[in-house]
Amino acid sequence: MNISNYKSFLKLTGICSILGAISTSLLIFLPNPVASDFESQTLLFENKLYLTKLWILFFHPQVNIIASLGIACLLFRKYPTQIIVGSLFLLVWAYTEMSQQSLLIDTLNQIWRPNYVNAESEITKSMFKSLINAANGISDSKYFLVIYGFGLGSFLYGTALIQENGLGKWIGVSFLFIGILSLCSFTRYYLGISSLNEPVNWLYEWIYSYLQPIVRIAIGIWIFKRIKTKHNKA
Repeated sequence: MNISNYKSFLKLTGICSILGAISTSLLIFLPNPVASDFESQTLLFENKLYLTKLWILFFHPQVNIIASLGIACLLFRKYPTQIIVGSLFLLVWAYTEMSQQSLLIDTLNQIWRPNYVNAESEITKSMFKSLINAANGISDSKYFLVIYGFGLGSFLYGTALIQENGLGKWIGVSFLFIGILSLCSFTRYYLGISSLNEPVNWLYEWIYSYLQPIVRIAIGIWIFKRIKTKHNKA
C-alpha cells in the first residue's frame, strides 16, 4: 500500500469513528417504543422508530469496526499482541451484532410477526408465536458473543493505547473502562453475579452513555492528528 492509499484509508477510518459517535448517540438517546406485553410487542414490526433503531444497530458495528482498523494500522507494529487479539474479538463483536440485527429486521419483523398477526388459524398463530418466542433466545445467545467480544476487544485495545501519549492515552483509559464495564455486564448476565447489577446499571446510565460517543469523536480526532503528523514527517 503506497502512502497516499494508506492516508486515504486512515481518513476513512477517522470519518467512520465520527459516524460511530453519531450512531452511538442515536442508539443511547432515542426513546424505546413502549411494548409491555406479547401482543403489543408483536405489532412493533409496524413501528418506524423501533425499526429505525434496528437499522442503526445494523450499521453501527460496521462503521466502528472500520474505525478500530484505523487504530490497528497505527499501532500494530508497536503492540502486535494486543492489536491482533483485540481485533479478533472486535470482529467477533461486529459480525455477531450485524447477524443479530439481520435476524430481528428480517426474520422476526418481516416474516414471523406479520404472519402471526395475519394468521387465519389458531394452529398457524401458535406456530408463529413459538417462533417469535424462540427469536428472543436466539438474539440473546448472539448478545452473549456481542458483549463478550466487545468487552475483551476494547480492553485489549485499551492496554495498547494507554501506553501512548496525550489524547491516545486518554482514549486508552476510556477503552479500559468500557472493556471492564462490558465484561462486568457479561458476568452479571451470564454468570449470575447479581451483586454487580446496581453499580453496573449506574455506570451505564451516568458515565458510559456520555463517554462512549465522546470516545468515538476522540478516536476520529486522534487518527486525523496522526495522519497530519505522518504527513509532516514525509
